[in-house]
Amino acid sequence: MRKFDDSAQLLLLAAFAIGSTLVISTILLSNIIYASNMASESANDISNYEISNIVQMTDEATRAAYYNTNKSDTEIAKYMDSYANEISSIYAFRGLSLSFDDSNLTDAYFTENGLYDGNSDWFVVKNVNRTDVFTIELTNTSKLGNASNAYEVHAINQSGTIWSMKVYNDSSNINITVNNITHSKPLSIYMLNITGNKIDSDLMNFKFVTSTQNETYKIKFVNSSNAMGHYSIYGGLADGDTFVEERYKVINATISVASSNNKINVSIPITVP
Repeated sequence: MRKFDDSAQLLLLAAFAIGSTLVISTILLSNIIYASNMASESANDISNYEISNIVQMTDEATRAAYYNTNKSDTEIAKYMDSYANEISSIYAFRGLSLSFDDSNLTDAYFTENGLYDGNSDWFVVKNVNRTDVFTIELTNTSKLGNASNAYEVHAINQSGTIWSMKVYNDSSNINITVNNITHSKPLSIYMLNITGNKIDSDLMNFKFVTSTQNETYKIKFVNSSNAMGHYSIYGGLADGDTFVEERYKVINATISVASSNNKINVSIPITVP
């Protein structure tokens, strides 16, 4: 009799185990089907990849507009209008609506992205051991700060700053301080040829070449939202490669991408060249 009872108990336990397994399997299968449906639905929505791809294409189109036209605002605007029509058509076939609005090329601030609210303290180039050309053209000196908030340029090696320049506006003059020696100039647009030791055609010893000779250093802009214009830096890196860092203008493009479920606005500051 005890053997029969034991067998019945084993049968009940086996039935319970089978039932539990079926319930768990059903729950897991339902979750898999739900996740699959969600993934299928979300495939039609805006992805980070789509936004990244549009940003990259717009950056390349803007630079192409700059290089392949006579660099006038009118010609660049025509080029970008054509690009906007083409990219809108491409994404319309994919179920996304896309609108594109770009501003004209304007003088850039010396911030990292060229806009006033961009990163103001940043390294323009690192690992430098030779600078052949370093020019800064100040196109709007009214944007310069005062002495306590000057636009600064630093050459920095492992030990610290080996060369520095401050440029500020005292409301009467533009003051250019190099290694604590200040030169004052009337308010105007100036080309600072730092490696050529000139301000426009006037001689001025910037002492940059002698201060950085035989050094490996970084060039940093500080308080660069307080200055506006163009810069060019050419030279060699410590690993033997050459480099070119320059900025002429900035354009701020705004793209709106919308699906049936979502809408994203992206502002893209693009500097040229």
